[in-house]
Amino acid sequence: MSRSKILVVEDEALTGMELQKKLVLWGYDVIDIVSSGEDAVKKALELDPDLILMDILLKGCMNGIDAAKVIRKNKEIPIIYLTAYCNSETFQGAKITQPQAYLIKPFDENELKFAIEMAFHGYESQLKLKRSEEHYRILAENAEDMIFIINRDLMVEYVNESSLKYLKLNKEDIIGKPVQDLFRTQEFKDQISSLKNVLNTGNSKREKNLFIFPDCEVWLDTRLKPLRDQQGEIYSVMGISREIKEGK
Repeated sequence: MSRSKILVVEDEALTGMELQKKLVLWGYDVIDIVSSGEDAVKKALELDPDLILMDILLKGCMNGIDAAKVIRKNKEIPIIYLTAYCNSETFQGAKITQPQAYLIKPFDENELKFAIEMAFHGYESQLKLKRSEEHYRILAENAEDMIFIINRDLMVEYVNESSLKYLKLNKEDIIGKPVQDLFRTQEFKDQISSLKNVLNTGNSKREKNLFIFPDCEVWLDTRLKPLRDQQGEIYSVMGISREIKEGK
């Protein structure tokens, strides 16, 4: 099993060497120690570390936060800040780069060890979630059924490619627009009633309706399902519509 690679960005040479000794003892591979933001960016893009320990006050013209911003634009590498600066302005600036942890010097070595372990665990969980989301996105985009999501304000949050084929519109013409902008008055009244029913009751709903699109009339079998957040509150409705080609 390969050892996780860590890039240490620290402007004090002695501190950098002490960090290296601890990391090697804990089973990590320190691929380099650099002291400037410019070198941090260069080595991060060149060596592709699994984690970066980043000081904020560095040599050169680029501080640790600025270096992290550049790195984040090019690679998804987890970052832990190790800094003596704990003022609000610095902390708020660091938050933008979404670090895995922010440790104030001097820190306990067990605190650092735990932060590194949690960083790897959290980052792996994020990657799995992104892969899962990407998997379902690909399935939705390639589905023959129309798939859409409408929020509580009855605005369109998502439509897949099949929906665009029926509506003869681009995504930018649909996302963020009210549902009533996409259908005729009578169709909108029926649609709004069904959406409100699902949003208010939390019950799924199935219905069959005739929809008139720009170049065709289609009977659709539509299933509406409420989407809930972690607190169980309904925030949107997902719909899947399938064309009824037989037995209409």
